[in-house]
Amino acid sequence: MAQFYFGQVVIGSANVSAGAILKLDANNKALRIPSLSVTDKTSITTPIPAPAVGVMLYNTTMDINNDLTPSIAYWGSDNKYHSQATSTATESIISSANIPLLIFTAAITQKPYTVLGTASAGAPTPLTLGAQEILVDKYSGWDLATNQYKVPATGIYVVEFISVMSNAANSGGTSTNRLLNNGSYIGFISGRFVLNRMYTTLISTRSLTVNHLLSFQYSFTAGNYRMESGTVNIYKY
Repeated sequence: MAQFYFGQVVIGSANVSAGAILKLDANNKALRIPSLSVTDKTSITTPIPAPAVGVMLYNTTMDINNDLTPSIAYWGSDNKYHSQATSTATESIISSANIPLLIFTAAITQKPYTVLGTASAGAPTPLTLGAQEILVDKYSGWDLATNQYKVPATGIYVVEFISVMSNAANSGGTSTNRLLNNGSYIGFISGRFVLNRMYTTLISTRSLTVNHLLSFQYSFTAGNYRMESGTVNIYKY
């Protein structure tokens, strides 16, 4: 059914909207625009000859290198097609460019003292995080109860564990950061003692399997040490 009011067109009802030249009214139907394939974002012949600025279509082609994804697309005033990409498509573009995407970050705050250092047969201290320390957790991977991070998908990851430690006596020694996968060490590195602080940075690039569990530990050779501050960052390719 079509109704005409002062140059306005309404389809589906007689309810005119003053600011609309064309109005579609329906409770269980929607507008269907053409599905076409954009193979060249600057083409003025394919899929539409001489496209006008603002012309819309649903692009069916995935061309990440040219920022084209299956989505609503329009011809812009810069004489190019533009896709309205989803966040998933954007991540695919980032991944194809070999740019790691930050999926987890935590700002470590001061922790309690550990009495025995490793030089006195002390065990490494597991890193614990509170909810307030977690700044980004895209896949909700960190378990606050177990202090482990569940890998969201099989792939290549970059893991950073940066710590600043001290001990009560301000004595020299060696600090160590450790990275574990399913309880087994897959990375560890020692730091240095500078001006009453131990600075340690662990960076590990790994192929990890979905649902594997990452955990972190830190230690110092002298006793009565503690974590003063630090960060944990996890990037996914």
